[in-house]
Amino acid sequence: MIWECTAVWVDETRFSGPKTCRQRKIKCDRHTPCSNCVKAEQQCSFVPPVRGKRKRTNPRKEGIHAKLKRYEELLRSYGAKIDPSDDSDCPEVASQPDAMDADPLNSSSQRLNETKSKLVTVGESSQYVNSTPWSDIGECQNPELGSLGEAIDQSGVHESDLLFETEQSKLDIYEGLHPSSQILLKLKEIYIDRVDPLMKILHLPTFWMALINRRQEKHSRSLEATIFAFYLATISSLKDEECQNLFQTGKFVLYSRYRQATRQALVNAGFLSTSSLLTLQAYALYMMCVRNFYRCDTLFILSGISIRLARKMGLHQDGAPLGLSPFDSEMRRRLWWHLVYVDFRISEVLGTRPSLDLSSSNTKIPLNVTDDDLSPSMINLPPERNSITSISFCLIRHEILFTLRKFSGNMHFESLSSSTSPLSQKDAIVTQLEDHLEQKYLRYYDPSNPLHTFVSIAIRSSICKMRLFTHSPHQFLARGEPIPTHDRDIVFTNATKLLEYVIMVQEGRHGLDNYTWQMGPSYIWNAVLYLLIEMRRRKTGTEVGRAWELLAGVFALYHYPKFREKNRTSRAVYAVLEKWTLEVWDEYVAALKGDDLRELYTPEYINIIRRCQGREMQPSSAQDRKGAGSEPIVRCEPRHSTVQSHCHRDLPGCETLESYDFPDLLSFETDLDEWVQWEQLLSDGFTHIDGA
Repeated sequence: MIWECTAVWVDETRFSGPKTCRQRKIKCDRHTPCSNCVKAEQQCSFVPPVRGKRKRTNPRKEGIHAKLKRYEELLRSYGAKIDPSDDSDCPEVASQPDAMDADPLNSSSQRLNETKSKLVTVGESSQYVNSTPWSDIGECQNPELGSLGEAIDQSGVHESDLLFETEQSKLDIYEGLHPSSQILLKLKEIYIDRVDPLMKILHLPTFWMALINRRQEKHSRSLEATIFAFYLATISSLKDEECQNLFQTGKFVLYSRYRQATRQALVNAGFLSTSSLLTLQAYALYMMCVRNFYRCDTLFILSGISIRLARKMGLHQDGAPLGLSPFDSEMRRRLWWHLVYVDFRISEVLGTRPSLDLSSSNTKIPLNVTDDDLSPSMINLPPERNSITSISFCLIRHEILFTLRKFSGNMHFESLSSSTSPLSQKDAIVTQLEDHLEQKYLRYYDPSNPLHTFVSIAIRSSICKMRLFTHSPHQFLARGEPIPTHDRDIVFTNATKLLEYVIMVQEGRHGLDNYTWQMGPSYIWNAVLYLLIEMRRRKTGTEVGRAWELLAGVFALYHYPKFREKNRTSRAVYAVLEKWTLEVWDEYVAALKGDDLRELYTPEYINIIRRCQGREMQPSSAQDRKGAGSEPIVRCEPRHSTVQSHCHRDLPGCETLESYDFPDLLSFETDLDEWVQWEQLLSDGFTHIDGA
């Protein structure tokens, strides 16, 4: 800033004394008074400088949003009613929060980029439209979309025949498949105990009322499809002897009969072009019941259809901002998040990424309430229960997916094993989720309740699985670093716990046999591999002995003959693990012999693996033959360096396999390419999906 002084103006022609600072155009010396004013004997005062005028520039162009806003204000001034623009669909990338956020509406990683949207409802059908010409119309009149009600095809051609073969175009052929009232009541109890906690998508009080009144009142084809899907889901959870007692028919025949009936009911309901929430619920139930009979890549396509149908109905948008009732909003949330989990689980088994449509949603996670807390006539949603309820198991899965989405923007466990994110950050996220689930559910755990036990195991096994991904060995190889001992201990501990939980559920302890029909082996083989790596490193000890007991339980549950499938690549997974199991066992036996521990007998599953691996068994000594109830220690030499199966014909599931070039476990552990090959083998190996 420039300091200047001025004095009273003096005509220079009459006074030739010292000039003021401004007259001489010099800077003031910033003294008070300044030296020039002292010489002129004038009063010294500061006058701030005046900027010159700037050049005139062209006015800024009016943006399209500003212009639109101005036009709307003009229209309102003339009395026009303009709806406020819906900005809730604009994309938004969420930062990584430090605390658990229970509202995914404010923390979702992405939002849909739509300028205008509307949910059109007609009866039980709904359709979400965001194209401006059609969203401006009160009812959906788009000629390309057709009617929202149940379409009656006069030509007799069903679009849904594209996926499901038509058994019979008339629905009344299935009237004989409706069970009696006594059996129906038993099916209801079985569904509540075994199916409902695993997929909470039906509101049982309203569904049961509709099922009872279906003969007195005219029912829709959507309801008929849901009823048969209800039958199919309940029968899928039964054992063969239970089917014999209830229906005097074997489970295989009964399941096949109701599967065909459900397929036909879906075709009659036009599921491929449906806008009915009931039909989509029936389709979701059907998908769960065929997960062990359809290949995983087929289920991936069927799941994609369900996601597209859900988006067409607007389930990816939370119902509350769309003006739906609290009951409808909550039921749509339940169905959307169930479909999200199914697509996520199939993608995980198949080794692909889930649909991006799953991340571009603002649908809230459902409330932890029971069906009795909800009613179609309610005005406000009820408060959440502080307890483990019938929906808690589903909510746990949803909250895990929500956490993964907050962390990486997509729902995939591989984001936890990425070497690009700091390990401390990933550990903090898992610990944060664990604390959240502990406070919300585990603190209310009642050991006498089988559902509580199942929910508790689900939480603890999920945390173990996340920690295995977080500390997986191959991420250190990707960075060219040795695996720290601390991380090895974490992997060994969590792999052991995970197998303990799996065996506990599969053996049906504490009433858990109600949920085993949804469990399968596809998600435990990484844990088995991690365990074998650490057992080879540790050789002996109490923890290693316990690990061998767990492996015996795993092989007893999942090995022969049920789970050694006919698919070549899935049998390759078993063959590779068999090879490494024998390798670690031989090292274990050698280490124990060095410690002079002679009383050791080979478990039966080791002998079975040897026969399926084509190894010769030779008793090591006469003393080893004296063991009662078990096979003696055997010394075996591999016939081939690669994984081959030359099995005895009397062993189920032991057919000849092609060679898979996996090295010994020590070489495998230090080779990143071998880890990639293993992951590929896992994704190709299991053609079916389980409900874990």
